[in-house]
Order: sequence, then C-alpha cells, then structure tokens
Amino acid sequence: MLALGYFTFKDLLHDRWRSLLTIFSLAVIVVGYLLLGSLAQALMTLSRQAPVTNNLLILAADVIDPMDSSIEEDVLRTAREIAPDQIQFAFPVLFRHLTIDGQLMQVRAVPLEQMPTSLALTLVRGDWPGGSRQVVVSEGAAGLASWKTGSIVNIYGSNFQVTGVVRTEENAFGSVWMTYSDGQRLFGTTRGFQVGYLSLFQSANPESVRARLLADPRISAGYSVYLEHAFTDSYNQSNSNLLTLSGLMVLVSLLVVTFGTYNATSLSLTERSLEIGLLYVIGFSLNKLRIFLLARTLVSTVIAYGLGWLISLIFIDHQRFQTSVDLIFRTLRLTSSSSLFGLGFAVIFAFLGVWFASRRITLMDPMTGSV
Repeated sequence: MLALGYFTFKDLLHDRWRSLLTIFSLAVIVVGYLLLGSLAQALMTLSRQAPVTNNLLILAADVIDPMDSSIEEDVLRTAREIAPDQIQFAFPVLFRHLTIDGQLMQVRAVPLEQMPTSLALTLVRGDWPGGSRQVVVSEGAAGLASWKTGSIVNIYGSNFQVTGVVRTEENAFGSVWMTYSDGQRLFGTTRGFQVGYLSLFQSANPESVRARLLADPRISAGYSVYLEHAFTDSYNQSNSNLLTLSGLMVLVSLLVVTFGTYNATSLSLTERSLEIGLLYVIGFSLNKLRIFLLARTLVSTVIAYGLGWLISLIFIDHQRFQTSVDLIFRTLRLTSSSSLFGLGFAVIFAFLGVWFASRRITLMDPMTGSV
C-alpha cells in the first residue's frame, strides 16, 4: 500500500502540468454539482407544500405576485354580504417585497387581533406585537438577517422592534409581519391593500363559498378568489419546475466526472502505452494496473473535490451578503450530507471512468504498445 502511494505521488509529480489541468477540470465539475445541489435544497426549503385550510384569498384578477394586486376596501364588505353565514372574519393584508438589512423579505401588514388566530403562524419565541412599531419575523428571516427578539430593524425608513419569531407553514421563508395600522402609516393608503383574507367557519365548504363569490359580478368583474393552499401551491410551481431541472443537472454534473476521468485515463494510456504494455508483460496483472490507475485518479479526484468545495463555499458566503440577488440564492447552503454524498459518487464515477478506459490494456500489443 505504501509503495502504491509512493508511485502514485511520483507519477503525478512527473506529469504535474497534466495533473493540474485534470484537477482544475474536475474542480469545475464539482463546483457545478455543489451549487446545483445547494440550489435544489434551497428550492425545497422555499417550496414547502401549504397546508389545506378553510381560508380564501381575494386578489386582483390575473396577478401572480401578490404585490401587484390592488383591492378596494368595499370588496371585503361585499364578500361578507354574499356569504354571511360562511365567513367568520374578513380582513385586509398589505404585501410588499423589501430589502431589509441587506436581505430581500416579504413584509405583510395585518390587523393585530388576527395575527395570532387566523393566520398560519406559530409563535416559537417572544411575544406578538403589543403596539405600534413592533413586528414578528419568520424563522427564515431571523436566520438570514441574524435577528432575535429585541432587535431593531429599519423598514422603509422607520425603526421597528422584533418582539417575536414565528414559524409559518407556507412559502414566506423570509417574512416580516406588522400591524395593519403600522403598514398603512408606512406605505400609505393610495394603492389600497393587496390581499383580502377570508377566514371561514369550520363547517363551511371553501370551494362552495369560492363559487358563490365568483358568481357575483361585483367580485368576478375585477378580482380572483383562491383557496389559500391552492394559491400558495401555484405560487410555488415555478420553484418546483426549477427544482426538477436542477436535480437533473446535478445528476448530469456527476456523470461528467466519469467522462472526465475516462478521457484523462485514456490519454495517459495512449501516451504511455509502451511502458504499460511492458508492465503487463513482466507480470503486472490487469487488476494491479487498474488499481494503480484508480489510485492516481482517486488522488486527483479528491484534491479536485476539495478545491471545488472551497470555491463553492466562498461563492455561497459571498451571495449571502449581496442585496441584488434573489432570496433563493441567499439561502444556498453547503451541507455536510450533500458534500459527502457528492464526494462518494464522484469517487464511484471516477472508478467507472478508469474501468472503462483500462479495458483497452488487454487489447495492447506488448511489443509495440498499440491496440
């Protein structure tokens, strides 16, 4: 084993420039795998399936992002007139995308009394806002911006105190929740609100209520009505498509390791065909030659993986402090499980590349080194 390691090391040093080129080529592939794998994990985090609820959402017609919606105050009153026996609460929600402390967040303003009861929020530490200029933040937001209870955050030029951290079951990974009155003072009232939230009685049939609302021209003329979980799931669909694509690209990037090691091994066999043929003649078995080639490739692969991992870590840490990139890219993480998984498969695919390339040894003419 020591002899194998010695000869492997000497061989790599002898052909140092070719070895460095191979390592850098594999490192590029590793960077691609690690970043795509991190992207897939971030998309999974941001695309959690919303729980089925008894709630409905009213938005302006033909909008995808709630921030683009604008609703007038009388819509909620109209909805309650249509289904007074089915709607328990009807309240407005202000919705904005804002950069806060260098992080892109979803800022929502809702009536204070509805925050702990009607919304899918669970207080995990701290308290609900007890007055003006107080907010609660999601666990994702607290992690991204290093907030904790008592932190002061500047939102749209005004300072707010974080009174609590909440867990949300839908896609608001980085979200800040304030009272509706604070939201109106902060954003003004000229645009109206963005979402009408209808909390139904437990006995109500959400689909039936939705049909009743849409059958009324006062609602259907300019607004759309969604089941809460259905809207969230459709909002996440683009992330789901990206998740599928990134998963396929992860697999492709690992398969490229096989082709990279195959090409490197084939080139080495071509350039040293006579020497390898002589080793084969004097008693080196095919398995021993393959072990030597595998050891050589394994060292290169591990070094390349370490280099690629370091480059990926630097890139991901850099993205966390950028305000101009999407939230998805600022939630990238290099986990130990994905890193070890990639290393294991890189070694396996490197072995396959060596195995396929080394089959030509049995076809060599020992005297000429040609196939």
